[in-house]
Amino acid sequence: MIEATLGLTELFYQKNIRVFFIFLFLSTSPLFGQGTGTINSIGSPEVINFNKQQYGAHYQNWDATQDPLTGFMYFANSKGMLEYDGSNWKTFELPRKQIVRSVAADGTGRIYAGGMGCFGYWEANDKGTLTFHSLTHLIKDQEFPREEVWHILPYKDGILFQSFAFMYFYQNGKVTKLKNPGTILFTHEVHGKLFVEIINKGLYEIVNSTFQLLPQGEKLSKEAIDVILPYGKNQLLICTNNGLFVHDGKSVKPLNAKTNEFFQQFRLNRAIQLHNGQYLFGTLLNGIVLTDQQGNILRHINQRQGLQNNTVLTLFEDKTHNVWVGLDKGIDLLILSSPLRFYRDLEGYLGTVYDIESLNGWLYVGTNQGLYCKPINSAESFKIVPRTQGQVWDLSVIDNQLFCGHNNGTFIVDQNHATQVSEITGGWTIKRLRSNPNWLVQGTYTRLCFYKKQENDSWKFDHILEKFPGSFTQVEEDNMGDLWIHGPSTGIHHLHLDKNFKTILSNQKFEGAEFQNNTLNLRFFQNKILITTSEGLKSYNSKYKQFKVDEQLQKWLFGAVIQKIFPISNDELYVLRKDGSLSYAKVGHTPIDIPVPNNRWVDIYENVVKMNNGEVLVCTEDGFVTLPDPHTLSNVSTESAKPFIRSVSVLEDSTAYIYRFPPQNQEITLNYDENSLNIIFSTTSINPKIKYSYWLENGMKSWSPYQFISMKEFSNLQSGTYIFHLKSNQDNSENTITITILPPWYWNAWSKGLYLTIFIVINLLFYRYQDRKFRLKQLKERRKLERRIRRQAELNEQEIIRLRNEQLEQDVIRKSEELANSTMTLIKKNELLLDIKQEVDNLKKESGRNVGNQAYRQIMNLIDSNISSEQDWQVFESNFNKVHEEFLKKLIELYPNLTPSDLKLAAYLRMNLSSKEIAQLFNITHRSVELKRYRLRKKMELDTEVNLGEFMMKI
Repeated sequence: MIEATLGLTELFYQKNIRVFFIFLFLSTSPLFGQGTGTINSIGSPEVINFNKQQYGAHYQNWDATQDPLTGFMYFANSKGMLEYDGSNWKTFELPRKQIVRSVAADGTGRIYAGGMGCFGYWEANDKGTLTFHSLTHLIKDQEFPREEVWHILPYKDGILFQSFAFMYFYQNGKVTKLKNPGTILFTHEVHGKLFVEIINKGLYEIVNSTFQLLPQGEKLSKEAIDVILPYGKNQLLICTNNGLFVHDGKSVKPLNAKTNEFFQQFRLNRAIQLHNGQYLFGTLLNGIVLTDQQGNILRHINQRQGLQNNTVLTLFEDKTHNVWVGLDKGIDLLILSSPLRFYRDLEGYLGTVYDIESLNGWLYVGTNQGLYCKPINSAESFKIVPRTQGQVWDLSVIDNQLFCGHNNGTFIVDQNHATQVSEITGGWTIKRLRSNPNWLVQGTYTRLCFYKKQENDSWKFDHILEKFPGSFTQVEEDNMGDLWIHGPSTGIHHLHLDKNFKTILSNQKFEGAEFQNNTLNLRFFQNKILITTSEGLKSYNSKYKQFKVDEQLQKWLFGAVIQKIFPISNDELYVLRKDGSLSYAKVGHTPIDIPVPNNRWVDIYENVVKMNNGEVLVCTEDGFVTLPDPHTLSNVSTESAKPFIRSVSVLEDSTAYIYRFPPQNQEITLNYDENSLNIIFSTTSINPKIKYSYWLENGMKSWSPYQFISMKEFSNLQSGTYIFHLKSNQDNSENTITITILPPWYWNAWSKGLYLTIFIVINLLFYRYQDRKFRLKQLKERRKLERRIRRQAELNEQEIIRLRNEQLEQDVIRKSEELANSTMTLIKKNELLLDIKQEVDNLKKESGRNVGNQAYRQIMNLIDSNISSEQDWQVFESNFNKVHEEFLKKLIELYPNLTPSDLKLAAYLRMNLSSKEIAQLFNITHRSVELKRYRLRKKMELDTEVNLGEFMMKI
């Protein structure tokens, strides 16, 4: 049986390879099923590519499943099992790193997987990490290690898994082998029943572990049945390499000859029935096709329409009704739930699309390479309109005529013919004047041009506005009929023209950096002239004659983040934001986000077009996007995408808190050295276009702007409690998680207690130290005060002494004065007595010798007794000692041989008396005084050069 299985596998791949090379270049075949007459039918659902660099594994993806509990997607990859939570990819390898061929979720949180000689399941542990539990030991077949588990099917209360040779059923911890009557391909559950093809025998139903051949099931014995799907209420859709067949319980019949021919060419490999009853088929050679229940092909999507590869290995519709396509090279997500349809020119045939229009059943696309057209209800490719090669800037339908603003001039186009009506180069924009419908105004590279309607309803170029040169990219008309013109180099001009549009009556200019740039958007909406600026959405204020922020529109449209606005009626517009997102807004209603890829806009020349047939398209770098009817946008909603924290991990550490469901006020406690965190988040709905906003309470001031990110790092957080808030742009609910970072070991409760104790001890010691220091200081101050008091006392005593000395000096001076006065008095007295004695003596001589001798003697004795008596000297000596501090005593100590007469002379000399005065005091002659002086000098052994008086003054 193993050899048969290997032979079948080899035949299977040989056939596929052979067919692949035969039809390699047929993968670019045109679309099927176009004929609805709408541009929407030309486009395809958006395809989001995930290459191996993104998901971090090998190219081939063999199977896919979704966990109903978490909503996460799982893929059987050649490297291992891939997990995708809507934001992040992760790979789980089997124990022996085998190729994972099959995966299946049983709805309880287990993800079963099979590979070469391996079968088991992944299940989350208590930390949220998936761990593998092998069930291989329960299988007793010796051949199983050489078998690959290609298919796993949860069925009732168990799991059915199979290789091409064997079939097993796992239930209640036991594995039971089913005895299949031959080599099998895949087992299928339809209408609650199990069906399997037995090679070369036919189609069987498994009933109570037995195989029963279906009526006419043997007719399918030569077919390779890849998939069996429900058809109608009780019928089966048999998908084989030769096409589609219907088994009604009695017979087998082909479903659709044309579709079967397609599948025979491109080799049908996988198929699923969508929630709306349609079928999606994957081929080995030409991508996928969508059919109705009758098998009619509605859409064909292959590598040309955005798939990474044309070989489809698996298909899976998730709970949001989008389809995951596992390819031979990567994984693609087909956004079937979105009403948007995409036309992508991946080969670069059209070029960059700048404008689109439709007229009379034709679709026109203006690009940097020319004007292309095709009938809308035709499957033929776009073809260039002759004479229009080059840059196309503008397409406008006016009076059922298509104007094409071209680098070489302006053309009027009828189907695939172009007639040039103006040679003025560079038709940026052309518009009909509301105030005068018979006139058109056009901005070009060099002039403002005017066209006039003719009597036969055709339009003809009339004139240019003279003396007003410039490149004008945008032109609008206000309610007064005035024109507003904008050019990147000229700024904005508010023109009031005459009735013939030939003369400028007034021109208000708006110049400067704010008005002279390529991104400024000049529009007329809600009867206002509007511009988009870096400061927000501004409207013209006629009162102040300047542009001011329009608070009403700003609040409604979130004007601070607007790049451009595209009015489609007086109360409807599309809003392009600076992050590339697009919204539809109607006055009085909240804007609705539209999931247009934000990386496909034509920079500076972004364009949203409401075409002549009412459809709205977005121009992109590689094609265009068809938007749904604006009136139905509010009814289009995606499944709620509640945000939740996927994991919280410490940077540079494998430790992580992993969550598989939204945390409900979860709390995490981390050590202080775990304060650098990596937070990964996701949503409960698989949607790679979701934007997130977050706020770390106590760590951030406000919410972050919405961004296409799925993780955030926080570094060097301080100890404390933080609350991480998370929300998405598609769900108003908020998810939070509380993170507490413990203080360091040196700042925990024990250390704080220790620090408190140490603090108290230190404070006590410090108190004692301060007290001692205070006491010492007090003692020092007291001693200092005492010294100060003593010093003050000394000073006071010195002051007293000084005052006393001063008093003494005054007394000495007074005594000296008295002494001097007494001495002078004595001298005067002696002089007087001597004079009297002389007169008495003269009187005696004149009167004779014998006259009055006795009286004469008495008078002379009286005079002599009063001249310098010893009593007078004692009085003088007493006063002299008091004044001169015992001068005489000191003089005696120095010169003990001095006589009293010598001491008197010394005293008189100290008083600085003259020799004459001294002679009078001694009652001797002047010569006698000189003799005394000589004798005193000799006794004192003084040189003759020494002044005796000065010497006495110094003693």
